[in-house]
Amino acid sequence: MKIVLATSNQDKVREIKKNLDDYVSIYTPNDFGIEKFEVEEDGETLKENAFKKANALYKLLKIPTLADDTGLFVKSLDLRPGVYSHRYAGENPTYKDNRNKLLEELKSCDNRDAYFKTTVCFIDSNGKDYYFDGKINGEISKKEYGNKDFGYDQIFKLKDIDKTFGQMTDKEKNLYSHRALALEKFKEFLMKEEN
Repeated sequence: MKIVLATSNQDKVREIKKNLDDYVSIYTPNDFGIEKFEVEEDGETLKENAFKKANALYKLLKIPTLADDTGLFVKSLDLRPGVYSHRYAGENPTYKDNRNKLLEELKSCDNRDAYFKTTVCFIDSNGKDYYFDGKINGEISKKEYGNKDFGYDQIFKLKDIDKTFGQMTDKEKNLYSHRALALEKFKEFLMKEEN
């Protein structure tokens, strides 16, 4: 099956390909001459934003389309940044800008518990939409660890293994991450559809 990813974020493309390459042929908007594919993510939930992205690209290409939206939910901050994780520090922030803002806000907080959640939206060749969620609990570290500069990875730590996502190899991260968990459910769905 041929699936196009509704994103221009190359870090996200790399992670999704690592999870799905053995199952489907993955394409990006660039492969169809669409440069800088962007959709205004003004939904109130991850599900709404994932659908907006997938639907916008599906309408253009009319082939099976996959999109995800991910949020970091911090307990002490009333579950912020949540659905606004991508643009937490302003309109076009760097990953570092977002991490700095979050670390600053948590400076005097003892409870640093947080969770990452991803919602994947898949639109099949008939235009029907399906959803798959993945969630992982952890905490926000007091400073950055690791050299993987993707989103909040350098400050999101898994307590059980005492490592941030930023310190993990791609293989390790794929064992634990919210996105990998959501994509695992998507793979199970694909296998059922094939049978």
